[in-house]
Amino acid sequence: MSLRWRITIAVVFVAMLPTGVLGYLLRDLTLEQTRTEYQQRLDATTDSAQRRVSDRRHRERRALARLCEGDFLVDRLLLDLQVDRFGPIEQGELVARLPNVMRSMGLDGLMLIDARQGRRYGRVLAAGHFPGRADADEQALARAIESAGDRWFVQQLHVRRDGETHEVQSLLTGCVAAEGDARVVVAGGQVLDDAFVESLTADVPPVRLVLTGGDGVVPANLGAGGGRRDVHTFEGLDAEPAARLVAIVDDEPLRRRIEQLDRRLLVTLSTALVGSVLLGLLLAMGITGPLRELESAAARVASGDIGTTITVSSGGEVGKALSAFNHMTKELQHAQGRLIRAERIAAWRDIARRIAHEIKNPLMPIQTSIETMRKTHARQHPDFDEIFEESTVTILEEVERLKRIVTEFSRFARMPRPNPTRLDFREIAQHVVGLHSGGEVAVTLEVEGAPRPVRCDREQLTQVLVNLVQNGADAARARHGGSGGRVDVVLSEADEGLRLEVIDNGTGIAPEDKERIFEPYFTKKAGGTGLGLAIVHRIVSDHGGRIDVDDAEGGGAVFEIVLTEAGPPREAATTQTDTALPLTTRR
Repeated sequence: MSLRWRITIAVVFVAMLPTGVLGYLLRDLTLEQTRTEYQQRLDATTDSAQRRVSDRRHRERRALARLCEGDFLVDRLLLDLQVDRFGPIEQGELVARLPNVMRSMGLDGLMLIDARQGRRYGRVLAAGHFPGRADADEQALARAIESAGDRWFVQQLHVRRDGETHEVQSLLTGCVAAEGDARVVVAGGQVLDDAFVESLTADVPPVRLVLTGGDGVVPANLGAGGGRRDVHTFEGLDAEPAARLVAIVDDEPLRRRIEQLDRRLLVTLSTALVGSVLLGLLLAMGITGPLRELESAAARVASGDIGTTITVSSGGEVGKALSAFNHMTKELQHAQGRLIRAERIAAWRDIARRIAHEIKNPLMPIQTSIETMRKTHARQHPDFDEIFEESTVTILEEVERLKRIVTEFSRFARMPRPNPTRLDFREIAQHVVGLHSGGEVAVTLEVEGAPRPVRCDREQLTQVLVNLVQNGADAARARHGGSGGRVDVVLSEADEGLRLEVIDNGTGIAPEDKERIFEPYFTKKAGGTGLGLAIVHRIVSDHGGRIDVDDAEGGGAVFEIVLTEAGPPREAATTQTDTALPLTTRR
């Protein structure tokens, strides 16, 4: 049976039902549907609130864990406490920065508490929600955090409102950061009030979320005749319920809706009995014809024929819809062509940038070696043969590295995969420092202790060190000109394996640029491509290491790389030069 006849028969059948039976059936059906809808809303609201409570808990735990496990602000605080360097200036800086940290984490409260054993245990070092709380005594909260582990718990929190100090019920958690003798309790969380409840779910009348006491009793002025469900129980330190979050349904709107339905059914069903037949016929005749053609054309587009068009033979909204469909298919054809061309251009531009940048770095040592040979030959230097041998070896090594880079880039801009061997990194450092010696900027190598050999790719780590030394030399030259510039390469032993520091006395890096310095295409250097440090970061990450940047004493910058003794993990077997490289740093 065609759609036209099905529509007509369905409308006539509904219109011919006895008014009374249809009214009661519709009333009972609507009542049942409404109750089911309310129950569904209650379940959906409860499930959504439970997920958001869980997500918020995990998000806060992860955020606080990041502070404890490797945040620069906390690490610096631990270092200051460990060397007994935390004074009024350092505390003032910490107090000023902590509110921004707290807001970025989405918390209502955040405190750093001295957890060193002794008379200063429990001293508030800084409070993001209440800067004036610094130096206050929070021994009880510190011990609560240490004993609670990763649990949420309800605790009173001091806040400043209307010029007065108040204690508000809060949902807190925390962790302990330690370095040597220094220990800091990081405590944070949310104020447990109506704003916290509103943030958990959108308003879905007649369901609402209510925060009760530990007994779960809903206030009498809130009607809950339509049902309730417990969302979450918040416990205190003693593991007893301190507050409950419940979802309730107010059934008053349901009663009003039933009364309105009874009145409207009497009018609606009387009118529908006569008009539904005519309306059904008109709708069926006006809709089914164009719908069938539109359905067929949409199926052809879905199968890949985006050039499909429909012959428009009627006016009105149906004709406009058919014309819009034709216009859409034409635009799809144009957009598909533009997208293909744009993707090709963007891909080859990206490859060209990366090839140009990677080829440029080895040219400097090649040029230096050739110039050295020419100068020594012109002067008839007695050690020319030895210099010639060293220079040609260097040139051949750099040419070989160029060939490898070009070969890998020819495979659609793929960075060379790490090919690690166990190496003494001092050989790489001596090689790179030797390449840059004798220039306007003094480049020196310092080895502290006896660094252990590490598994690494010689070519890639040479590329990393060449990039960092060259960048440092450029920065030092920009600040000091032809004399006074200096770049120090320092090797030392680290817990994981090896620490490499490249220190220059150049112009330094602006604080706002440190967060973006390893991003692709971010550069402040005239003529720079912005890929050098991004590639350095990716190579270090592929080797299972980490890289960080900081200010050098007296001006300039310090790039610190820590490489693990084990070398590249298995997942770094192949590397893509993504346009969004993650910044994984720790200081």
